[in-house]
Amino acid sequence: MSGKDFWSLRPIERLGIPSLNVSDGPTGLRSTNSDPATVFPVGVALAATWNPGLAHRMGEAIAREAIAYNVDVLLAPTINIQRTPLGGRNFESYSEDPFLAGEIATLFVQGVQSQGVGTSLKHFAANNQEHDRMTGSSNMGERVLREMYLSAFEATIRRASPWSVMSAYNRINGTYASENQFLLEQVLRKEWDYDGVVVSDWGATKSTIGSVNAGLDLEMPGPGRFYAESLKMAVASGEVSPAKIDEHVERILKLIERVGLLDGNPKRQRAAVNTAEHQTVARQVATEAIVLLKNENNALPIGTGNRIAVIGGAAHRPTIQGGGSSQVSPYRIISPLEALRKAWPDREVLYAQGVDHEVRAPVIDYRLLRDENGEEGLTARYYDNQSLDGDPVYTERDWRLLKLGFGKVGPLQGSTAFAVEWSGTLIPESTGAHEFMLSHSSPEADLTIDGVTLIGGEMPIEREKLFMFLTLNARSAGCHMVAGQSYALRMRYRQPADTDFPGFNLLKLSLRTPPPSVQDAIELASTSDVAIVFAAPGTTAETEGEDRKDMSLSKDQVELIESISARCRKTIVVLNSGSPVEMPWADHVDAIVQMWLPGQEGGYAIADILSGKVSPSGKLPVTFPRIYRDTPSFLHYPGGRQVDYGEGLFVGYRYFDKMEIEPLFPFGHGLTYTRFEIRDVSIPAKAALGDTVRLSLNVSNTGMRAGQDTVQVYIEDRATRETRPLRQLKSFEKIFLEAGESTSLSLDLGASAFTHYDIDEGKWLATPGSYLIHVGFSSVDLRQTIEINLYAD
Repeated sequence: MSGKDFWSLRPIERLGIPSLNVSDGPTGLRSTNSDPATVFPVGVALAATWNPGLAHRMGEAIAREAIAYNVDVLLAPTINIQRTPLGGRNFESYSEDPFLAGEIATLFVQGVQSQGVGTSLKHFAANNQEHDRMTGSSNMGERVLREMYLSAFEATIRRASPWSVMSAYNRINGTYASENQFLLEQVLRKEWDYDGVVVSDWGATKSTIGSVNAGLDLEMPGPGRFYAESLKMAVASGEVSPAKIDEHVERILKLIERVGLLDGNPKRQRAAVNTAEHQTVARQVATEAIVLLKNENNALPIGTGNRIAVIGGAAHRPTIQGGGSSQVSPYRIISPLEALRKAWPDREVLYAQGVDHEVRAPVIDYRLLRDENGEEGLTARYYDNQSLDGDPVYTERDWRLLKLGFGKVGPLQGSTAFAVEWSGTLIPESTGAHEFMLSHSSPEADLTIDGVTLIGGEMPIEREKLFMFLTLNARSAGCHMVAGQSYALRMRYRQPADTDFPGFNLLKLSLRTPPPSVQDAIELASTSDVAIVFAAPGTTAETEGEDRKDMSLSKDQVELIESISARCRKTIVVLNSGSPVEMPWADHVDAIVQMWLPGQEGGYAIADILSGKVSPSGKLPVTFPRIYRDTPSFLHYPGGRQVDYGEGLFVGYRYFDKMEIEPLFPFGHGLTYTRFEIRDVSIPAKAALGDTVRLSLNVSNTGMRAGQDTVQVYIEDRATRETRPLRQLKSFEKIFLEAGESTSLSLDLGASAFTHYDIDEGKWLATPGSYLIHVGFSSVDLRQTIEINLYAD
């Protein structure tokens, strides 16, 4: 009932019960040894496709990569509601809307588990901010909890049966999630009939007796603190019954059986990593996720113009994923600049960085490095001792210098004490001051440039927190470098055997380069036919462990966009972010495209959209407000140890509708390069409460090219006297039509689509009376409305 180590369960060899391995995986398999895997688009991007079938394919692909790395349970998906646009893990979560989140999560879970790999639905529950996430209490009424924050969990559990659920760090109404009997026993097991394992988030277990009796099956990571000797003592004293232990153990054994470990692990034959098929799926998700927010004067797709200015650091070095436990070591990174040059081989595609948009020094760009064979990256040599004595036991080319776990490779399998030396050359792209930072979990690490120790020795060490509970050693130093000159670089890492978390070793080498020329970027744009400006919060700005400070892009980026839009005939802004940003420049540019954090194939995806090879079809899974103070949680976030969910049911578009506040871009919004129309909407005039109601309609592509769009159905409850959102999403379907093509759609609205949670009755109820069914292409672009009356049978 507690882990063997950070990533595995204890085997019981005398009974033939093997160890079970787990790892993170919302956006791809995060190898616990930092081995490469396919980086898929982040969760909010997957939801922006509004394509559950594509979520199923992505789940299948990630599962096959998990199998290749001997992972039995994927710690994914993350389906917490995006309550505030400042949430640090918003990129990892799906939506502000529980119905959309539940639809995407259901198919993702089914896709993963169809391959024999388990999922862990997380974080249960009301885990909606990183600020004070370890101890803060999410406080709300039961109706708000059930309708907004449990609804996506309930839908996914009832329809997809994830084999495990992960309890959150935070408290809910004062009680920690890992020992919350109301959540784990009353709701999850009794009401939803859940028979899977409940595992704690890593370090989220807070007690022995309280957690065991409340329904927590498994404490992670191992070795256990609360489910070890103290649990034996609790059983011996009678405070925990043997019958209760049997319940927990039976569920854990069922999980081991479900993933095939008692049958010789037959899923091994499905193992695959970074195949052409997986790259295709990653590219399709990234492409369908891209949202065309604005497109005036037919700025997109880019048809004419031989001189194209590509501006912004995110074009050359995009943020492909967020930071934290979901971070994957990529096989490759396709930059937008590289992909655009391939898309337009006969045009001038010129680049200027313009400004430095990084909040902190980013991980060193591997393209500046060369190993001993002249390839990108460094030569890494692993030794089975801390002093780097003797011959290395393993040598490889390594360009991924951000590691969340490494050292267990090749002959070092199972070893804990080791050392690594990376060596090669660094060739800067610019002249000036370069600032290096080396962060590491071991006591000793150093960096030398041209034989001079830049970081190491007796230099003072700063402590920094990773995920709020892991401590890193960090040191920084600078030196002057000349563009194009080669500098010998050597970095060493020494790991002792006595470590708190064996095998979970951490390393990051960061580099801040000299500031680029703003004027060069402006001059390039002013002499070009079109300027594509890539804007981003930065590669370190959106991460587990901390929330964003605001919704703003850096002042330098805002000023750059304004300057370019004033000088270039056509200006397109591409946003490389996992959450909404304020856009004071929105009225001054011709087109705005939301690229999200698109995974390793994202460069190809954005090139396909900008060039017109593919018509955009992404829809916003979250509302984009004009300014942060327009958001519903503005008065209640962050809240300290007591977080008052004072906005209640009015999260996201529900609030903007109720308050009649016009957002910058509404929930469900997304333009295409063609036009779609909805006609002939019909529904029965009346139906009995509890019946499934079928909605029929026709959709036509009236434009000049093929494309996809998503029909969205919102229900307005005019019968219930309880406070209700004006409209709520209750069905949707994404369709592809050729130019001039039409099709008929039938969408079923189940009984739950008309219900609300009645506090007095303690159950879900639907009220007899009138309901309006709104059909359209966003929460405000509603083309047809029809009424139905429900009666009590």
